[in-house]
Amino acid sequence: MKTVNVHGGNVHKASRNMGTSLEHILDFSANINPLGMSPAGTESMKKHFEEIIHYPDPELHGLISTLSRVWNMPESYIALGNGAAELIYGICRLSNVDTVYVPAPGFSEYAHAANSCGLHVKEYSLTYDAQQHTFMYNLDLLMDKMKECTQTILFIGNPNNPCGTLWTHRSEELFHICKENHHYIVFDESFIDFVGDNFSMREYVKRYEHCVVVHSLTKFYAVPGLRVGAMMGHPTVIEQIKSSIPTWSVNHLAQVYGEAAVLDRAYIESTREFLGREKEWLYTQLSALNVFELVKPSVNYILGRLDSKYSFGDLQDYLYSKSILVRDCSTYSTLGPNWFRIAVKDHDTNVTLLTVLKEYFQNYRR
Repeated sequence: MKTVNVHGGNVHKASRNMGTSLEHILDFSANINPLGMSPAGTESMKKHFEEIIHYPDPELHGLISTLSRVWNMPESYIALGNGAAELIYGICRLSNVDTVYVPAPGFSEYAHAANSCGLHVKEYSLTYDAQQHTFMYNLDLLMDKMKECTQTILFIGNPNNPCGTLWTHRSEELFHICKENHHYIVFDESFIDFVGDNFSMREYVKRYEHCVVVHSLTKFYAVPGLRVGAMMGHPTVIEQIKSSIPTWSVNHLAQVYGEAAVLDRAYIESTREFLGREKEWLYTQLSALNVFELVKPSVNYILGRLDSKYSFGDLQDYLYSKSILVRDCSTYSTLGPNWFRIAVKDHDTNVTLLTVLKEYFQNYRR
């Protein structure tokens, strides 16, 4: 199984290599809200900026209280961390677990977190339908695997990164199997805000003690540099995971930003409305180039594969020369050469990408 720890979004390294400033780089490798930060959150940070002379609130009272109201979740069911990744590492430190099941393709940090805790890592593959251009979860396969073992953590991306697959199964049988066999079932919903609450599994944590939902505030609310993530689960599970998270993990500005941003309804609705249009437009425009096999997007990124007569490495180098970053997905298990992922950006930036792509393919010489 491939475990190369490579992420998109290393714009700082690109800036150093290119000898240019960050604002001159078009970073399609990081899946961040194209509308930028929440205006309400930004104003809150300005208002509370001078309070950074104090330690952050270790109880994170304001943000947890606000999330409790927004998500209709008891405060004792919520914990926060320095981004979703820190919470994933904390989850892998749960007691009486020896194996972690991760989706393929899937977020690499699941496996890296498990390896850091000395756990065995096993993959389960999503099914790719080439005619429908989509990856799908195989519920029967998952249930069979969970019946064959005990004391595991099952990670499910919802939507899954990098393919955007949503978990549409509401089968109670999987939860009962996990309960009977002492498994934890973890839904990583780092991108769920882009599609809305109707697709979230967070209500299941109230019904199943072994269910945990991870939520990122850095993707939708566009603050990957602040780092703030949340998780929901039964208080006994939450308290155990929290014991692995350092005090003051979430800084003060991240707390006050998040508290205001999650209540910024105009910003939330504008983001969903814009992305609903823009992701379809970009998907259509990229498809019209007739060189890509694309997975239909559900959120703010598009997974695709370049026609085998081209080299994605050459294309990536060309884009790099134009200060454009895209995500090479060849290291993802079950994908391989010429697979890539691009984020959906603002319209003008997306137009720039398309213009450069057209130039490349028009001038291409084998």
